[in-house]
Amino acid sequence: MSERVRYPEFEARHPWLVRLLDAYQLCDEAVRKDLAEQTARRGRGVACGPGCRNCCIDQVIPVSEFEVLGLWWYASEILAGPLQDELKQRLLGHGQVGECAFLVEGRCSIYPLRPFVCRQYYVFSKPCGPGENVYETRLKDAYRAGLDSARDLAWQLIPLYGVAEENVDWLFESGYVSRKGKHLHTLPLDNIVMHMKTSAHLRKARNA
Repeated sequence: MSERVRYPEFEARHPWLVRLLDAYQLCDEAVRKDLAEQTARRGRGVACGPGCRNCCIDQVIPVSEFEVLGLWWYASEILAGPLQDELKQRLLGHGQVGECAFLVEGRCSIYPLRPFVCRQYYVFSKPCGPGENVYETRLKDAYRAGLDSARDLAWQLIPLYGVAEENVDWLFESGYVSRKGKHLHTLPLDNIVMHMKTSAHLRKARNA
């Protein structure tokens, strides 16, 4: 089992962050187990790896508001220096198509807080070719991992919407989380830049 990422100072202030990080850990462990089983069954491993980013181009990325809040927080409070500066420029100039706005020099700048969908989709055999849709060209190589963890994830996230625990199961069954989702790149991502600047100003004031 991999160690869960921790940000004690911020988790003490943001209960939602604790639940989101717990949910990501649950997801990652389920994905890891699932991919190991698939690799053994198929006799071939996952083709995705560092530097591979075809799935970050021209893709719909459904996210809940708490996933957005997480990457918003990470970009503003954790990123710093040239990486944050480059991300600012990408967010300000980003449209609704093309590379994901959070790709900086070909890598995910908010990787520890990347959305669930980015943690679950994999390709076996060989990496995707430029512009390839593996669901059309080689469906058997496309795989979404960790789906069995969906109910556990719901128990972490649905209460964040102010839902009583006794209602979590039936809301999960009714597709509550998916109804709350939005396409990441249709959101006003440039607003994150304003929050980055505000956070930097507050940090400077505290350290003065």
